[in-house]
Amino acid sequence: MKRYYLVLSIILIFFGLSISYMNAQQNHPQMRGKIRENIFTLRALRMTQELELTEQQTALIFPELNRAEKEKAELQRNLAKEIKELRGMIKEEKTPPDQYEAKIAQINQLRIKIREREEVFEKFLFEQLTPLQKAKYIIFNVDFNANLMMRMRREAQPGQKIK
Repeated sequence: MKRYYLVLSIILIFFGLSISYMNAQQNHPQMRGKIRENIFTLRALRMTQELELTEQQTALIFPELNRAEKEKAELQRNLAKEIKELRGMIKEEKTPPDQYEAKIAQINQLRIKIREREEVFEKFLFEQLTPLQKAKYIIFNVDFNANLMMRMRREAQPGQKIK
């Protein structure tokens, strides 16, 4: 019976993700944050199921997962802002080369910080998991990201680019 409710929850979340994604495609910025939140929730549920986490593991892992996700979201917002500014600099065509270098350095630093935060979380996670769960996590992570990208591409309108 528990499995039935878990599967039903996952189906409802996927349905919600699809609707949220389609709405965000219609340029509703407030929906993009909701999509991120829905993806995070789906990922956490699927990870719990796929890794067969115990209640004790869940109680240890989820607070750190939540912190990591919030920190990465902030870094990614900053990265998006810097990239937007870089696009503006390129359009201007009168930007001195040293300003490009400075902006590129800022962008690279943010990308490094995002990767480092992911590595810190993964190190913490691996300290909490059994060897079998670690193996399952690696497969889960690859499959989840690939499936997410595939679904997003399928939902995109023909001729519309995914940003």
